[in-house]
Amino acid sequence: LKRSSSNSRARRSQLPHVVLGPPPPATMSAAAALDDRTRHAAIWREVKFQTDDPEIGTLVVRVTDEGAHEGAVTASFAACSPRPLRLHWATADSEGGAWHPPPHGWSTRPPRSSDGGGGAWITEFEPAGAGGWQAMDLVLPAKREVVAFLLRTDKGDFIKQGGSDMYLSLARPPGAQEARADGAVAQPPQQAQPPAAEVHERVLPQLASISAAAGARCGGARVIHLEQAAMRDATVSGYVLHVLDGGDGARRVVIAVGSAEPLILHWGLVGFRGESWSLPSEGWTSTSPKPPRSSGGAATQTFFEEAVEEGVQVLELNLPNAANRCLAFVFCTAARRFIKCNGKDMLVPLSLDMSSALAEKPKSAEEGRHEGGKRRSRGEGGRHDAHDAPQEAAEKPFRPPERIPRGDHDWNALRIDDGALLGDGAFDEGLADKVAGGEEGCQRSLMHRYNFAADLVDRAASSGQKGLIVLFTWFRFMALRQLVINRNYNIKPREISAAQEKVTVRLANVYRARRDLRDVVRLTMATIGRGGNGAVGQRIRDEILDVQKRNDCKGGMMEEWHQKLHNNTCPDDVAICEALLEYIKAGLDISKYWARLAKDRITKERLASYDRKITSEPRFKPEQCQGLTRDLTAYLGTLKAVHSGADLDSAANAVLGYRQSACKGVAVEVPAISKVASPRLRQLIDLARYEAPRASTDGSPVAALEPLLEARWALRPWTAEARDDLGDRFKDVVYLDLALEDAIRATIEGSLARLTEASLGQALKVVGLALENLTMSSGGNHELLVCLKLWRQAAELAAGSERESALLAKATMDRIQRALAGQSERWTAAVQPPAEGLGRRLRIDGGILKLYAEEVVRGGSAAPLSQLLRALDPLLRKVAHLGAWQMISPVRSSGRLVLVDSLASVQHSTYAEPTVLVARAVGGDEDIPEGVVALLTTDTPDILSHVAVRARNEKCFFAAVLDAEVFQGICAMQGSVVTCGPSPTGDGATVEKGGEVRDAPGEVSEAAADQHPGLAIKEVRFAGRHAVTSAGFALDIVGGKSCNLNRLRGKLPDWIKLPASAALPYGTFDEVLAAQENAALAQRLRGMLSALGDGGPDVSAKLSMIREAVGALAPTAAVASALQAAFAEEGLPWPGDLRESKEGAKAWAAIAGVWASKWNDRAYLSCRKAGLNHSAISMAVLCQQVVQAKYAFVIHTTSPATGNDQELYAEVVCGLGETLVGNYAGRALSFSAPKSDTSQTTVKSFPSKSIGLFVDTPSMIFRSDSNAEDLEGFAGAGLYDSIIMGNAAVERVVDYSAEPLLCDTSFREQLLTKIAETGVRIEQVMGSAQDIEGAVDSDGNLFVVQTRPQV
Repeated sequence: LKRSSSNSRARRSQLPHVVLGPPPPATMSAAAALDDRTRHAAIWREVKFQTDDPEIGTLVVRVTDEGAHEGAVTASFAACSPRPLRLHWATADSEGGAWHPPPHGWSTRPPRSSDGGGGAWITEFEPAGAGGWQAMDLVLPAKREVVAFLLRTDKGDFIKQGGSDMYLSLARPPGAQEARADGAVAQPPQQAQPPAAEVHERVLPQLASISAAAGARCGGARVIHLEQAAMRDATVSGYVLHVLDGGDGARRVVIAVGSAEPLILHWGLVGFRGESWSLPSEGWTSTSPKPPRSSGGAATQTFFEEAVEEGVQVLELNLPNAANRCLAFVFCTAARRFIKCNGKDMLVPLSLDMSSALAEKPKSAEEGRHEGGKRRSRGEGGRHDAHDAPQEAAEKPFRPPERIPRGDHDWNALRIDDGALLGDGAFDEGLADKVAGGEEGCQRSLMHRYNFAADLVDRAASSGQKGLIVLFTWFRFMALRQLVINRNYNIKPREISAAQEKVTVRLANVYRARRDLRDVVRLTMATIGRGGNGAVGQRIRDEILDVQKRNDCKGGMMEEWHQKLHNNTCPDDVAICEALLEYIKAGLDISKYWARLAKDRITKERLASYDRKITSEPRFKPEQCQGLTRDLTAYLGTLKAVHSGADLDSAANAVLGYRQSACKGVAVEVPAISKVASPRLRQLIDLARYEAPRASTDGSPVAALEPLLEARWALRPWTAEARDDLGDRFKDVVYLDLALEDAIRATIEGSLARLTEASLGQALKVVGLALENLTMSSGGNHELLVCLKLWRQAAELAAGSERESALLAKATMDRIQRALAGQSERWTAAVQPPAEGLGRRLRIDGGILKLYAEEVVRGGSAAPLSQLLRALDPLLRKVAHLGAWQMISPVRSSGRLVLVDSLASVQHSTYAEPTVLVARAVGGDEDIPEGVVALLTTDTPDILSHVAVRARNEKCFFAAVLDAEVFQGICAMQGSVVTCGPSPTGDGATVEKGGEVRDAPGEVSEAAADQHPGLAIKEVRFAGRHAVTSAGFALDIVGGKSCNLNRLRGKLPDWIKLPASAALPYGTFDEVLAAQENAALAQRLRGMLSALGDGGPDVSAKLSMIREAVGALAPTAAVASALQAAFAEEGLPWPGDLRESKEGAKAWAAIAGVWASKWNDRAYLSCRKAGLNHSAISMAVLCQQVVQAKYAFVIHTTSPATGNDQELYAEVVCGLGETLVGNYAGRALSFSAPKSDTSQTTVKSFPSKSIGLFVDTPSMIFRSDSNAEDLEGFAGAGLYDSIIMGNAAVERVVDYSAEPLLCDTSFREQLLTKIAETGVRIEQVMGSAQDIEGAVDSDGNLFVVQTRPQV
């Protein structure tokens, strides 16, 4: 034991000593740190760089000429830091210029460099005296005059100067006096130099040729490590070594050495943590012309090839299964003289992660007894100082040389029609009772809880979402620290891990077998850790002992935590470990420890509640920090391997495979899932691990998000198709997908602040990637997928037309936000009821239950996407020239400001004083309540919707507020009297406190002054005919719709078509009602109308009963005969007997429905508000064949927003026009055009409507045509119904990404010009501004279905 301890101390004494935590008082200066390195050199300049890191402060660099040969320059760097530093560097043509790879022949001291990507290299500093000083030298041939660089910490963080890269000129200042560090005047380069410089004079020219020889062998292969060094040896001048990725864990090593004598490479493999030398795996090969020879021990001797040029020899090694090893070697002459570098063996990591191999060398490589001696046994010398940690498998890669291009994906393959979380709030009450009943037994340990849960999985799955939502809720309560995890029971970690594995495997099997439950299963699995076999769990118990022993921290808090870990480990331990690391990183600031614990709701009381209480605070010493940082970071990986489901490193290792060397005699060997762990997936994970931490600082969010998403695509054959060829390992694939999703979410959240600084193209790309992530994670994702394809088109447009790109993105954003709102509502409705139900049974804290659903929603992938959209909205509006307002009805009004959720909820109300109504939701077909003088909304109703037309008719100010901050300011005026109206410039609006409310209650300020005093409904009589053809249309027989179409016949170009039409005239309804077969119904209806009176509070119910009664009206023989004859004369298809045939009955139901719409709520209330006699309304019915519309349009031939009669305004939707004028969320494509040149169309907005209405088979439409629709000063249009026979119209999600209206500019321009020209032609015929409705069929034929005077 004594010998073991002394050997261990001897090895530790050889380690670089860099103390973590607060830097100790400097015991030396930068000059002292550099003097030893530059003592015999001619100093050209000394430059100080003030870094952005306060712990480092100033970086000092000396530029010298060591006299090695003409043009060689050395830059020596020194800095004082509590953390190990690296130099991330390249060369440049000028200060501030682009980075370039250095020329051949460069070298560094120390000679450890790795590829930094993009031509840059990363070189370690080495200790340079006491007080934390570190230094390194960079020797360059003078082919570049500037070095570009920045510092990196051991964690990969970049350190700059003023937020920018640093540049150092290598040029000698003209006339500058040269001085040596020892104070003497430097001699010119050609003068005699000290012996050390003479050696360099001979060596440096050879490094260039050595480097060129090695580089020629690499070809285009991926270099993951490079090492080159000059050697002070008479036989060997220097060497250059490349480590290349051979794929599937293999490595190819290219070594070039400068020597005039034939050399042998004496080599072996060692682990990262200091194991003895070992022979390579079977199957290794080399390019040596001679067979290898054994050294008699654990080393191999391989001859170099013949010299490729004078003095340069090369050797290539191909090593399978070497990715987690290091290459240890020396050179050997024929006389068996061993040649080392600076007296030490060379040790080169074959891993992608240089830092994990070289952060601490436990011993020099010669301790492996390379000269043929017996290998050191495990028992001799005790345990190695650098422990076998999980980082040995969980590599943290440096950035590969270049980004991995995205794949060419079939985006439609992302569509998943089932699996969405249903928002019905239902849950399995019986299962909730069973969970609550078993809770007491589950409080003994996590093993009991997981075993109980595993037994419930099949029962829960058989109940579908209702059952699994109970399990999710229960597990989430545990994750929220609301349940007791251990009570009077001692359990081994491996038993907890095994029970955890059992439940997660069963959940994964449900995910694979039940696609309809995918969303709820993903939520459930994300709340618990992955678990693992016994060896994985046992490491938790064993490794904490090693951490304590190696770092001499066996008492206090660490001992209490150790006892807790042995007794009952749980997810809290991950947070405790992270809190300890935060405490160390903050320079032993105990407040950081508690802050990290609080983030996971871990309080002092919770720590004291464990069976093995933790009541002490950590109290580490500065000299312990370096070792504890290393060991706790490694231990955190072990904890996460069991307890963390969404941790990317541990999840990736579980799929890609990893090995943890023996601890307490037990090793962990997790094989890769060979069908999944492709080389591409490995590269993507490596790249993502490098880029993700940098995304929020100096990296690119896109560079991090793309490999994370590509990795998710690589998993989709299993996560989407649920293949069953992986057995129990399928759950590891699901957990990796969950971890990738979570990493994307975290990357987006960390990059939000930088989005405001991004270009439009970059911002659109980030949002698109966030949307892609959500689409991949969601069941029932058709709407999200359509939005994703549209967004990608908008991003592609940004390179050409930024305004068009922004317009398309804004329309798509509106659609995405509706989808997100819908998902949020569904999730809230799904998770809140079971939380409250199970929460009552388990006595969960009320505060947790109150915010439960909100926290679940905020924890998903939709929340960061929503944040991104809010951040991007101002930029889109600016680029698209949209401003903060959309003006719909531009008048000035004053009233008291009132906030409501939706216009529909108050449309039947009466306000006692002039009111400015602020409604968050406006559908489009509502009525404006009595007393409302202004309407503001954050919704985006169509300018030509019914509610918009009514607002303009009633001279009610109506505008949409597009800016969230402006809207919040308006809401803050609730209850105040405000004045609102168009801004003086006409491109916005103003809402200001103040103004006078003079009108009597219920009256409208400007509307009252402008109402036509003679407004009244002209009574009409039955003309004696039950049906008429278009030739008989007249204003005393039918309404304006029918008559206006007749005025157009024969006066328009042939390409503007009018549908064949017949009509049921005024009074036909009364005649049918008076018939004998409807006598009983007529009597009942008279009673209902009498009861209606002036309305009353139950007016809606009364109106509904009337409509139902009218719908039961029976057709008479007279009306059937007349209508059949009119149809025949007009060439309209007759549906059949109106009583007996199926199609005829559908036609009659539609006709009765049109008559019944006289008693619609909005029609009745509008008439009452306008003072019109509702009983005087008579309803004609216009009968037409439905245009099977591909597009529908509405034209106002005078711009409704500006009143400009020289410009028309139109809106276009896909499918029937009912989605344009009715209550369908989203906006139409809108455009304007000057009447003088209708080809000059300007798109105002792209469509954002999700739903289109389509008629797939020929059918009839029956349109309302009353005597109350075209009264001057009264917007009767849209108050009454037009009904398609048999409700033949079907709703479909509209995918604009494949729609020529958006993606074919030429087609769109031709269509819009055609529509605009139609408006001009009809206005010319009618002699006044017109409100026109029309459609375009799939053959391109344009139909006008109605026109009326524009109000």
